[in-house]
Amino acid sequence: MRNLEQELKLRLDEREYGILSQLTQAEPQLQINYYFAYRQMPRDEMVRVRKKGDAYTLCYKKRLADIDGVNVCDERESKLETVHAQYILTRGLTVDEMRKLCGVAVPEQLRLLGSMETFRTRFVWNEWTLELDKNVYLGATDYELECENGDASRLDGLKNRLYYDFGIRSKPSLPKIERFLNRLKQ
Repeated sequence: MRNLEQELKLRLDEREYGILSQLTQAEPQLQINYYFAYRQMPRDEMVRVRKKGDAYTLCYKKRLADIDGVNVCDERESKLETVHAQYILTRGLTVDEMRKLCGVAVPEQLRLLGSMETFRTRFVWNEWTLELDKNVYLGATDYELECENGDASRLDGLKNRLYYDFGIRSKPSLPKIERFLNRLKQ
């Protein structure tokens, strides 16, 4: 499935994460992102298998634009059977699988780089559906807020409201894969 995604991603510190956590009674849900790459893979592309509960989804994203924290991406997803997903996690993703499942041509097999655990709390606040993330990976923990919307002006309105109501300044967040890769290099 192909999708054009427009999403606000804001970096939070632990205090800001705590403030926003008070807006909901929803419990965080664990999702595990398994990241894949091939040699010389462009930084604006990402391939992952995400596990939520017992379900696995293969995802390919290509960043098309990044303007003040609002990312626009070409996103392609495909549901995976559990046995197939576990096989991919063991041996990597083939060129043929990427073409068949995501409609993407890659030059070589992708290998597993590692994983990130995300504790995601999804809730509605005012007119926005927010996703509050606590990410744990490679000995690091970070926090972010995500909000997907087709209207960029509404996302700007969210940034203004967060500052007005809570003093949370807009700090664009690097994509999870970039933070993961930066930490992997350390």
